[in-house]
Amino acid sequence: MINSKVSEAISYALLDLGVKVVTQVPGFGVNETIQDFSLLAERTVPLSFNEEVAFTIAHGASLVGKRAASIMKTHGILKAANSAVDSLYTDLTAGLVVILFDDKTGKHSDNILDIIPVLKGMLFPYVIQKEMNVYNAVINAFLESEKRKLPIALIIDSAEIDNTVSFERDKNLQQSFPFLRDVMSHVVHPMFAEYQFKKFTAKTLGGSPEQIMRPPMPRVPDGLPERYQATAKKYTPFFEIFKNVRGKIVTGDTSISSSFCMPPYNAIDIVTYIGGSIPLAIGAYLSGVKDVWALTGDFGFLSAGHMGLLETFSRDLPIKIVIFYNKKAAATGGQIIQKKVMSRILSGYNQFIMHITSPNDVIEISEALHEAKEAKILKILLIDY
Repeated sequence: MINSKVSEAISYALLDLGVKVVTQVPGFGVNETIQDFSLLAERTVPLSFNEEVAFTIAHGASLVGKRAASIMKTHGILKAANSAVDSLYTDLTAGLVVILFDDKTGKHSDNILDIIPVLKGMLFPYVIQKEMNVYNAVINAFLESEKRKLPIALIIDSAEIDNTVSFERDKNLQQSFPFLRDVMSHVVHPMFAEYQFKKFTAKTLGGSPEQIMRPPMPRVPDGLPERYQATAKKYTPFFEIFKNVRGKIVTGDTSISSSFCMPPYNAIDIVTYIGGSIPLAIGAYLSGVKDVWALTGDFGFLSAGHMGLLETFSRDLPIKIVIFYNKKAAATGGQIIQKKVMSRILSGYNQFIMHITSPNDVIEISEALHEAKEAKILKILLIDY
């Protein structure tokens, strides 16, 4: 029997489960847990600047088959909600638990937040840690996540972080979770939306999602809705080359480019919200997949993806990023994006940028993709449409 602080008990549970990827956004309860986990695991857990990025990195890791945890305050799930809601429409490969520290008195927060109605409104599964010791609570949350193939939020009162708890460690918890590519389970896309909603509903109600009939898989570009076809056809020269150069895992945004997850290209594996491709790729990389590409449009990159790029840079990860530079929001109505905005955001990353100036020139595309693939550092390919 071990007697330890709550923060240590959480850390022991993560270690005994073999949790591969842990992300954090600092805050009361989070800091104490990360400090203890880092000491026990003998590894540093870098901070994330934004909860959406932190959650998505952990989600990416869980999708490719590694247990993952994202630790933040309850307020943080509000910022992560875009990614968190999309995660509900994917099937996890390994467990994903979001440990939320609840500051019930507001002493360490902007305000007092009742997080339960928020999670209920999101239909996000959650558990409130009460009588059960926190070590077992963490373990049970992971097992429930893997049973339902859904993320689980575990809510812990941050005021109890230094309380002493007793528990027995279980050294037989670690498992392997092989990744099997399945775009209808891993790609959030408008053409799969109805099917994925039915699966999520079945999971929520305790039904059998595997019994839900899959829709036919469209073929790109002619099987796409007419409003998407012109843009998709514009991208085909790139994907004709990319499908043979692509990494072991390719991530994308919910946008027209991610339609190339479908036949005959099969060029993308994991997709969630617009702007989520880069943090998803970080999660895959941290899980041990070293050949990872992230594909994003300029609108998605500017709206959220740049936060993932900042974390890629801060962690010094050699991920390959492709930006489809349309100068407009192609997936959401064609609104114009000013050139100066992209230039300003990317100005700090000039040493990593490569340009494809003729997106119909297969030789230029091939040379750029192969050069990026061989690079041992971060590369950002800007395709000028």
